[in-house]
Amino acid sequence: MYSLERLVFQGTGRCPQYRWKQFAVCGRRVPLDRVRISQRNPENWRVVFMPCQIEDVMKNLQRIA
Repeated sequence: MYSLERLVFQGTGRCPQYRWKQFAVCGRRVPLDRVRISQRNPENWRVVFMPCQIEDVMKNLQRIA
């Protein structure tokens, strides 16, 4: 699974903070890269790999049973 994230400003003028906010999730990276490149400031966007925790839980359940 891949996630499309954007760097957003959060905080005040005295204490500026930035964080990555998730906007979309997809099983393939290519569609998310296309969306990222088409944005106004693509340097503020990123595509990251997300390990799928649901599959990991299902594998563990199969081992127990």
